[in-house]
Amino acid sequence: MAADAYVQGILFKTSAEEQVIYGTDGWLYYSSTLGDYLGTNCMTERELFNLKHNLQIVKEWTDSQGVTLVLAVPPNKNTLYGEHMPYYDSMIVDQEHTIDSLAAICREIGLPYADLLTLFRGESEELYLKRDSHWNGKGALLAYNRIMETADQAMPDGYTEKAWEDALPMDRWSYEDYSSAPATRSKDADGDLNRMLYTFYGEKEMDTHYDVTPSFTYTTKTGSVEDAWICTKNPEKERSLIMFRDSFGNTLLPYVADQFGTACFTREAPYRLQKLVEEQRSKITLVVIEKVERNLKDFITLPPILFAPETELPSETPSKEPVDETLLELKAKINEYDPSMVQISGVVPEDMLGTETEIILTVDGMGRKVYHTGSNGFMVYLDASELSGGACRVQVLLKDGVSYRMIAETNLVY
Repeated sequence: MAADAYVQGILFKTSAEEQVIYGTDGWLYYSSTLGDYLGTNCMTERELFNLKHNLQIVKEWTDSQGVTLVLAVPPNKNTLYGEHMPYYDSMIVDQEHTIDSLAAICREIGLPYADLLTLFRGESEELYLKRDSHWNGKGALLAYNRIMETADQAMPDGYTEKAWEDALPMDRWSYEDYSSAPATRSKDADGDLNRMLYTFYGEKEMDTHYDVTPSFTYTTKTGSVEDAWICTKNPEKERSLIMFRDSFGNTLLPYVADQFGTACFTREAPYRLQKLVEEQRSKITLVVIEKVERNLKDFITLPPILFAPETELPSETPSKEPVDETLLELKAKINEYDPSMVQISGVVPEDMLGTETEIILTVDGMGRKVYHTGSNGFMVYLDASELSGGACRVQVLLKDGVSYRMIAETNLVY
């Protein structure tokens, strides 16, 4: 297998591994990013609305907890360095990607966004490894600083600009930018895509390493930064953090962990956001969500687990429209990740939804905001202790502007 990969890669410039795209000049790409690169995996206008809707629910909840939320999205490598992609240019159907819409979405809902796409596009130096799907050492440090800068600039809810300027130093994010850290270059980067192709023929490449002596220690039994759950402490710091992250967070973790008295890093999906924050309610001050571009749809397929916020209902209940309720696929069940929650989900026929139609549930007479899933689905998490008898009365409403429609009214058993 290794010999075959070597021959195909070195001689014929093709990949023996379907997860790897063999680009030009020795560049390798993760094949799961191809849909984003070609523009075939972009979110529709409806899905972008759903993305904004879901992020706003999460932002409003963290605000209510007095917690600062920061979103960071590492771009796919071929979003930044597509010039080394092979023969696909003629197949591109859309030059705009979902990630291009994120900055505007986050501004609209007031979500602090560490805009790594604009940052990296403004750098002339290559910041991703040729034979890995991730950034190199310089890229990691640049991304870390943008995330911390964004957190530093995010004002707690209720602060005026003047009050923020007058705040005590301990009331602000304080972090080390490592601008004076000595850097060395060594040919030791064995990329993940490289390892997919070769067991021993793959050539390592140069990377940058910074001489940083950490002050944090692990409080979990941590084998590597790949672990699914990692917690750290630093007695020299006071602030606390939960970071939901993916493999891009591996190289961020040592920098970030050193800036907080306590920090926990998780790779779980979906995010048990409410449970983890409430377990550490007295000390969590920052939540960072880091998710790579190719997985942005997770926000509309696996949204964070939060109790559904209440929402206003129309003064008069709208009459029910004639809809075949079997098409709605309404179901209720105990959430598999948190048995204290009941999960209700369903779908709405797409021809009943406009681009910005909001889906609302009433559960036992209480109006609830719901996550929008996919292009026409919905999901909501409820406190099981507030429901009785293993059943609830549910109405499904659609809201366009100030106009409401009811399309379902039924009892659900869980």
